[in-house]
Amino acid sequence: MDALALVFQSILDLGAAVFLPIIIFILGLIVGLKPGKALSAGLMLGVALTGINLVVSYMSTTVGTAAQAFVENTGVQLTGLDMGWAPALGLCWNWKYAFLMFPVQIGINVIMLVLGWTKTLNVDMWNVANKIFTAFLVASVTGSAVLGFAAAIIQIVLELKNADATKNQITELTGVPGISMPHPMFLSNIIFYPFAKLLDKIPFMRYQLNAATLKDKLGIFGENHVLGFIVGTIVGLVGGQGSQALLTGVQAGTALTLFPMVSKLFMTALTPISDAANSFIKKRFPGREMVIGLDWPILAGNPEIWVAIIFTIPVALIVAMVLPGNTVLPFGNLMNVCVCAAAFVACKGNLIKMITISWLMCPILSWSASDFAPMLTDLAISTGSTDILIEGQQLAWWGMDIAEIRWMAVEACRVNPIAIAALAGFAVLAFFFFKWQKKEEHDAAVRMGWIQETASK
Repeated sequence: MDALALVFQSILDLGAAVFLPIIIFILGLIVGLKPGKALSAGLMLGVALTGINLVVSYMSTTVGTAAQAFVENTGVQLTGLDMGWAPALGLCWNWKYAFLMFPVQIGINVIMLVLGWTKTLNVDMWNVANKIFTAFLVASVTGSAVLGFAAAIIQIVLELKNADATKNQITELTGVPGISMPHPMFLSNIIFYPFAKLLDKIPFMRYQLNAATLKDKLGIFGENHVLGFIVGTIVGLVGGQGSQALLTGVQAGTALTLFPMVSKLFMTALTPISDAANSFIKKRFPGREMVIGLDWPILAGNPEIWVAIIFTIPVALIVAMVLPGNTVLPFGNLMNVCVCAAAFVACKGNLIKMITISWLMCPILSWSASDFAPMLTDLAISTGSTDILIEGQQLAWWGMDIAEIRWMAVEACRVNPIAIAALAGFAVLAFFFFKWQKKEEHDAAVRMGWIQETASK
């Protein structure tokens, strides 16, 4: 166990911007790219990941500072400290069974590829931690690591099947061919997608308000840099920054302008790998297809995600302050990516529906963070990670991926009848979701000109 942990910890220590380029370089060589092109593609992916992370960090720091000022001005004190996703998932690596999840995820992916049960080769190894977190939660309430791993295995399979079921839509939204999204956050779309369809019953919700229509209807006020300035300034004013709010506006406008520029690097990096991989598969396995499963940042160039995130910040803070039963103040993970990026796909970039879903999720994120805070705190104590503990506070993760699904799973293990019924309902929704995605995939392929409209008739 210790040797396995040492091997995978060494891999993790390289960081995504180093490890993933190595994986892409090796994959490029396997599928027939010349070494120079494979190396260039791998390094460009590292550049793209580093660039996106820099802009995300910049956005989080500038807008987050204004949000934190708002909290300080209110004087609200809550016992749960939102660490953010990185410390929370980092803490999960201290669970004694954590490193077994690497071979479990890789093994399941390989078996499903060989048997033709998935088309996705998941190279996003960093989100192994998300499966560890699920396993840890279930194991904590059941006392069984086996049941924890069983829950994580179900999550791995669902992630791969969901990635397959939405790959055309992801390509349409990003412009990058031959990719999919096996990130856990997109499992929330099993709920978000039908809810978005229900919102279509409300007339004004059907209006397609996205970056393109904003630019068309509002002119200069719909441009990324101007829109970012306006929204960032509003957040700064709400945070009590005074004239400093103008700087927050400029910084938000800078981030929204840079996101699309940096995201184009993903296409430069991944298109040659995707083309070579599909040629390799078609030559050796006629009729088969393989796509590369990646982390969510490839979507980060879409400004709708960030506009929805910024508009959710004040709502999240207000909800946390007034919600009965909540003990967690959003802080480290205030940029609500897990909901807004998933809703972007489910709502096809419709800002009105994205913001509605994000606002409605705020209470769920607060309650689930409050529910799981004692478990995270106990893990920190049991593993000796007490350096991150603050006296009188619990450790929490507000805005966790698939918070609603994890809550259902954990509470069902506690024999909560409401959670059991909700989990059963989720299973039914999942069945219909995958059926509905077949039409969405076909429609996306038609819009991209891959097939003719009459092909499905």
